[in-house]
Amino acid sequence: MIKIGALLVNFEQREILRHGLPLRISARAFDILEVLFRANGSIVSKDELIDSVWPDQIVEENRLQVHIAALRKALEADRELIKTVSGRGYILLPQLPAAAPAALATRLPGRAPALVGRDHDVENVAAKLAQSAVVTLVGAGGIGKTSLALCVAEAVQQRFGRTVCFVELACASSRASLLATLALALQATPADVMQDPCALLAKMSPDGVLLVLDNAEQVVGEVAEVVEALVAHAHWLRVLVTSREPLTIRAETVYRVEPLDVPAADEPLETMLARGAVQLFLQRARDLAPACAADAACVRAVSEICRRLEGLPLAIELAAARVATLGIDGVAARLDDRLDLLSGGLRLALPRHQTLRATFDWSYALLDADAKALFRSLAFFAGSFAFDAVCAVAIEPGAPIASTIAALGELSAKSLLTVEFHGAIALYRLTESTRAYAMEKLRDEGELQRVAQRHLRYLQRQIEDRSALVPHRGQADGAHAPLDAARSAWDWAFSAQGDATLGVALAGALVGRLLDASLVHECRERAQRALETLDALPHGSVDATCEMRVCSAYAAALLMTDGAAADAAALWRRVQARAVASGDAAFEARAMWGLWNAAMTAGDIHASLRFATRFESRALSSGSAWQKLCASATLAASLHCFGEHAQARERLERTLAALDALAPYSQPDTELAIDPRIFGTGTLARIAWMQGEAGLALELVERSINLVRADLLEPSLCHLLAVVAVPVTLACGEAELAARHLGLLRSQAALNRFDGWQDYGDCLAGQLALAAGRRAEGVAQLEAGLAGLQARNFRRLTIPLILSLAQALILDGRLDEALAHIEDAQRQSGARGDHAFEAELLRVSGVIDLARARTGYAAGEPARARRLGNGHRKLAQARELAREQQAWLFELRAALELAASLLLDGARREAAEQLASLTRFDAQLAGCGERARLPEAAQLAALRRELAMPQCVAAIGMDAALNAALGAALGAD
Repeated sequence: MIKIGALLVNFEQREILRHGLPLRISARAFDILEVLFRANGSIVSKDELIDSVWPDQIVEENRLQVHIAALRKALEADRELIKTVSGRGYILLPQLPAAAPAALATRLPGRAPALVGRDHDVENVAAKLAQSAVVTLVGAGGIGKTSLALCVAEAVQQRFGRTVCFVELACASSRASLLATLALALQATPADVMQDPCALLAKMSPDGVLLVLDNAEQVVGEVAEVVEALVAHAHWLRVLVTSREPLTIRAETVYRVEPLDVPAADEPLETMLARGAVQLFLQRARDLAPACAADAACVRAVSEICRRLEGLPLAIELAAARVATLGIDGVAARLDDRLDLLSGGLRLALPRHQTLRATFDWSYALLDADAKALFRSLAFFAGSFAFDAVCAVAIEPGAPIASTIAALGELSAKSLLTVEFHGAIALYRLTESTRAYAMEKLRDEGELQRVAQRHLRYLQRQIEDRSALVPHRGQADGAHAPLDAARSAWDWAFSAQGDATLGVALAGALVGRLLDASLVHECRERAQRALETLDALPHGSVDATCEMRVCSAYAAALLMTDGAAADAAALWRRVQARAVASGDAAFEARAMWGLWNAAMTAGDIHASLRFATRFESRALSSGSAWQKLCASATLAASLHCFGEHAQARERLERTLAALDALAPYSQPDTELAIDPRIFGTGTLARIAWMQGEAGLALELVERSINLVRADLLEPSLCHLLAVVAVPVTLACGEAELAARHLGLLRSQAALNRFDGWQDYGDCLAGQLALAAGRRAEGVAQLEAGLAGLQARNFRRLTIPLILSLAQALILDGRLDEALAHIEDAQRQSGARGDHAFEAELLRVSGVIDLARARTGYAAGEPARARRLGNGHRKLAQARELAREQQAWLFELRAALELAASLLLDGARREAAEQLASLTRFDAQLAGCGERARLPEAAQLAALRRELAMPQCVAAIGMDAALNAALGAALGAD
């Protein structure tokens, strides 16, 4: 590096630093500076400068003067180093080579400890540092992150000669204290670092520095900001961070520090002794009691202690320290009181590492109030538990599910909660030590009894009747029999020595409880067996109520497990006939809703409208207030699918307001299958998106999820996530939120074995892949998912998925396949009255015609013109249909496609007319807010720029051929 005033210059790499930061100047200015420097203090004439910098060009002298002025500005206070010699030229006053920055000596807090069972971790982290600018060691408190970081730092210093600077951040609590700590550690001027953190780089050698930042969790956001700035300006810098949560920056590689290996109970003695956890325990214990663990029984006892401590190094060391006073058996006997037992760490250790309780105190203090409350409420969960269990036990009445999801994420990020995936199912777990601490905090807060009762009620609901989905709620006959006992009674009743009539009677209670407990497949199997037996019994052997219960549970289970919608509808008609004959109004209402649901599952909107209308008519004449509003929301959902969005929206807004007013004074009608506020709010979110109100749509999505009852997630949650939350958030530009919702959908669908929703989830994953630019992956997932749905005859809201696939196929040039998908969807939607996306089908059909015209499918100019005309006509029809349906977003899409195509054909005036008619959308799109980013808004802005500035080319629309032709046409212009 050459020092020229305030500048450090590397002529070979063409780099300039000013105050440690890269400085950008023009290439000509850099060339002038190099010519002046190479002159070694001699005058360089203007002609010589021009000939060197602009060879073989005629250049005005004022251009040279502009670049000289820029160089002087870059030199700041040293601008006089470039002198103008009147009538002769310019001179750069002689400079001495810049002294290298003061060498920063390696600073480590003592020698690295002798780690046990971590050799592979040291190698892995060192290898990652060779590839990544930032590596963060993440793990629970006491897992050994600091010790591992010290060993890695020592290895890097010895092997690669890097200078290592170790900075302890435990006392930093703000950005100011963080920067002051770094300035002190790197011997920099605090005032300079406060103004610009990159001033730290001036104290580091470009030969390579490893900066170790220990215990970053309490200022993780501030550390992330500083580290990101440093590595962006110094490619030679490596940063190793220890934290209980990641920095979440682009340059970061996260390395999760796992517990030490623990032996299984039945392992051979030699294998036990080879496990890292046992080795660490014995090493620490023998430091204080050399004769301990001398026989096999003691080694097995040590293995048991290590298992119960789950390989946590700090807990193992603290337990080993107690062996000298309590013996191994004494330590093992007192592990239930581990927070008091495991104390007395090394006197020189940080306070939070001297007791296990202090370690957890440190993590607990970093949580916000919601995460602390959730953490305490999880104290009773031993082993793994699912999201359903969290909702049932840990959510306070009225608390939104969204805040619980966020709190779970915080606990996981701060390494207090482990998330394990079994396929798509997410399971959560607290270590036994963490659970003991959570229990202590629960007791300290006076919440023990309340949470214990809630957990007990949850366990009872797993084996007893919850009856929230089926019409036997409130009945006393066997409703509270334990589930296992009911199963045993069932098995006996249907055995050779049993009584089939009693078995069918029992089935009326049991199948409902199985359905309530989300044991849908078991419910279907047992209900089918009971119904077959019932049909073989003499007429009158079983009362009407029992028959209706079995039929209702079987019909509901069929739809949840991909049974034929026609079979479910036949069962509901049977329930309806029995209800009318016996005068059971509750079952009659339930059957009407069931018939509507079966029609919607089959995608038969005509039939759903008939059933919804009958349901509303009956509810208005004799139903409860809740039933009347549920019927209104049901009819609105069908109207939306029929394409009557404005009518559906008006009805939903009125109905939901009435439901909100009714809810505090009335309990939901539990004879009906679902809370109408959930699917009503979800439907309204879809309509708001279709009408371009992205901000409102996102708000309604969150509101609808929060309406799902914590004690009754399914089938509402899967349906809501699949057809509302994921597609709407993705369409509104919230890809990360859509991915989180999709992960929960897949977990819930796998957990409950909802195969149809799993296939639907595959399709949604394909849409996310397409949005991320991974077209091949997205197409493959959509094709496989749609094939699975078709095989199951699952037609509920599949047209948006077909549209996504068709548009991706157009981009791949597979126009015949795209057209086949669109035409099949048009036939199905026309026959079944599914008109919600009819304008979109027409639009994509038009895009296919345009693509055919422009990619060789049309032979000859007349055929090409005919296809172009067909495409333009379809786009105009799509726009008109969308306007009639008041699906403003779909109208905008069609208009954008049409304007882009007209522009390609040189019809700029017609294209401008199309855009001029879209000004009414501007206020609506601008009102979407910062969070909601409709891509159509960006496309509209880009297309307007194309008309105003032909030289600026941007891709508009979905058609690759259209985009390419647009670029070529504008480039030629």
